[in-house]
Amino acid sequence: MTLIEVLVASALMLLIFGALFSAFESILSVIGSSKSQAGAVSLANERMEYIRSLPYSSIGTKYGIPAGILPEVSTTTLNGVTYTQRILVEYIDNPKDGLGASDTNTITTDYKLVKVQYSWTVNGALKTISLISNIVPRGIETNIGGGTLLVNVFDANVQPVSGAAVHIYNNTGTSTIDTTRYTNTSGVALFGGAPARANYQITVTGTDYSTDQTYSASSTNPLPVTSHVAVVLNQVSTMNFQIDRLSDFTIVTNDIPTTGSFEDLFDDVSKIASSTGVTVSGGSVILSSVSGNFVSSGSFFSSVLAPTPLSSWDTFSISSTVPAQTTLKVHVYDATNGTLVLIPDSALAGNSTGFSVGTLVLSTLSTTTYQTIAFGAVLTSANPAVTPSITQLRATYTQTQLKLPIIAFTLTGAKKIGTLLDLSPVYKYKKLHTTNGNGILVVPDLEWDVYDIAVTNASYDIREACTDEPYTLAPNGNYTLKLTLAPATAQNIRVKVLTSAGVGIPDSQVELRRGGFSQVKQTSVCGQTYFDSGVTSASDYELEVQALGYATQIVTAVNISGDSVATVTLVP
Repeated sequence: MTLIEVLVASALMLLIFGALFSAFESILSVIGSSKSQAGAVSLANERMEYIRSLPYSSIGTKYGIPAGILPEVSTTTLNGVTYTQRILVEYIDNPKDGLGASDTNTITTDYKLVKVQYSWTVNGALKTISLISNIVPRGIETNIGGGTLLVNVFDANVQPVSGAAVHIYNNTGTSTIDTTRYTNTSGVALFGGAPARANYQITVTGTDYSTDQTYSASSTNPLPVTSHVAVVLNQVSTMNFQIDRLSDFTIVTNDIPTTGSFEDLFDDVSKIASSTGVTVSGGSVILSSVSGNFVSSGSFFSSVLAPTPLSSWDTFSISSTVPAQTTLKVHVYDATNGTLVLIPDSALAGNSTGFSVGTLVLSTLSTTTYQTIAFGAVLTSANPAVTPSITQLRATYTQTQLKLPIIAFTLTGAKKIGTLLDLSPVYKYKKLHTTNGNGILVVPDLEWDVYDIAVTNASYDIREACTDEPYTLAPNGNYTLKLTLAPATAQNIRVKVLTSAGVGIPDSQVELRRGGFSQVKQTSVCGQTYFDSGVTSASDYELEVQALGYATQIVTAVNISGDSVATVTLVP
């Protein structure tokens, strides 16, 4: 044989024997898996037969409901395989004689359901088998001296939560009850046959969910809102709990920003880069006229806004008049590369259609992509006797805003778990936090709630909270609250200008005044502004608030005392 023939023959033999070995290995794996499963079935059958042989009153788990002699979790070894045994015993209310309160004989513990589960690992995979059997008493159904504990679990929207873990603990009787059961698809966990006694402690939670529970009276919570529950003989005790998915809450502490603005009141054409068919006249830009008739269309572009440095674009507002038979549309353009390119709707919703009046939030624009911008307007008229007009274009932006590090504050949720003897509330969540060296704090796994923030650093007051504060934290999300802080003053007021839906109105004009004092400021992109200079403690201040597209609102008898907050709601 030549060397090549030897090599080919060797390769063929390797392939054949490799395939045979692989097949042999697979056969051994199947045999091992079948053998371990047969062992699990044998153990489960043996355990179930043993349970069926027990007196009815003994069928239950240690520390469980119903109580009995069976261990809830244990391990055993057979043929070199270690199995984990889990036993569940629960009472079943048979619908044939009515369910719950409609049961004809008021007994909801008609029979017991027993589930025996064995789990083991083979070849790195977890295997499980289960046997289920109903165990019926030899005589008439009975409560055997107990009652029923029914637990309903809802989420934040009062929808049932399935699979929630309901833990029951009670050590006040002759035997300790310490068991966990999971809610069904209706969000219900039923503990039939619970011994009649007081002080059942209930804790409800779930993976990545918040926790709700009953509370003992203590020195820190002498008057709990939800006390431990009692189970009464032959009665159903019902408890309701709310849990929902946890959220991450990021809080950022900022210094006072350096801001800038662009405004064209059309006193002249100095801020118009180019135009066609329009004229600037009397503080307005209008369509040009020929022999007393307005042309049918015209347009213009503003000069380019190129602030340096630039942290964020904030707002853009338009003051205009658009009579019948006329149209006016203003668009925002990218001027970064020296030519004007319409910013797409994916970056600025509605920009392709255009805007005609009111205030637009520009904070969604990336300052990396859109470093310079400009505005373009198109005016049209189907009636030569009338023209649309623009009296003001205004844009605001933030140039710089530094983070403030190591700021301490107290974060307090609105949910209460009890009351002190002086009737002051005991909050479910109240903790002291501190931002890191970058002015950022991430609070993970926080329950949905309305959270109030109180800065404990004596050197600072909250100048702005964006989004609003107190902050409504929703379930199952990652949310951020940005705080802008100012040097602390004895007297100050933060004014929040909101729509009826609670949304901040940016670029609103806010005047704070009283005899001999008047200051005017604009709200930020969050709809807030702050007065601290020259402000004294008094209760006779007035606030006058104006915003494009909204009715002017005047609020009287405004009280300023220490760190004050006023909310003004505007309507269209």
